[in-house]
Amino acid sequence: MKKDNSGQAFDLDDLLARIDKDSYWVDFIKVRHLEAGVLRLYPGEEDTQTPHDADELYFVAEGSGFISMGKESKAVKKGSVLFVPAHMPHHFYGNKDTLVVLYMFAE
Repeated sequence: MKKDNSGQAFDLDDLLARIDKDSYWVDFIKVRHLEAGVLRLYPGEEDTQTPHDADELYFVAEGSGFISMGKESKAVKKGSVLFVPAHMPHHFYGNKDTLVVLYMFAE
């Protein structure tokens, strides 16, 4: 994960290749007050994340499924943008194809 102040460009396929077999996500940038990464969930794979201490923004890059946020569930698809406030329980589920989601934390 790069932590300097230079401009950077990323390729989604390269980021996905960095996800190892024991995980479903990878952080790819952390600078000052921003952390970003990408997660990939295969059909039937469990999203095990727990609530975070920071607000989070998601962008669905591929696939479709659902997200549980607090007591609500919402359908998501390619192009969906989601905001999850700090400390809110949330997870993705129900994807019948591979779900690829970019995430950004505001610290």
